[in-house]
Amino acid sequence: MRMNELFSEAAVIKQLNVEVALAVGSYPASGSFIDVSKFERFAFLVQAGVLDTATTCTVQQAATINGALKDVAGAVQIIPADGDNKWYLIEVETDHLDSNNGYNYVTLTLAGPAGINDFGAITFFGFNGDQPATQGADKGAVVIVAG
Repeated sequence: MRMNELFSEAAVIKQLNVEVALAVGSYPASGSFIDVSKFERFAFLVQAGVLDTATTCTVQQAATINGALKDVAGAVQIIPADGDNKWYLIEVETDHLDSNNGYNYVTLTLAGPAGINDFGAITFFGFNGDQPATQGADKGAVVIVAG
């Protein structure tokens, strides 16, 4: 992000779930994997609520919107069972994906949460290169206070 650029214009923000019981699975699910080919970097933010179970969060990549997944090397965050009410971020430079083989889609896969007693919210951030960000239908409003 450049100094005179607004965050809302530099980053695509996608709410992947609201604070609900977390389940083992991919966020977003197959068929909705996120194309990150136009981003310089991207991040998944997990806002943990009350947890009973440790949760492993792994950024995975695919060649298509619903393709077979493989891990992004090093893009793993383990949230401990006592990691209540904290946030956890995994940020990845897009050139760490296997883009030579067409792996331009990503998702965050969770392993470990037991469901009804493990709560959290997950948000995706994609940081564009030179182009302004295009927000999705989940955007509410943006308030900008600037000089």
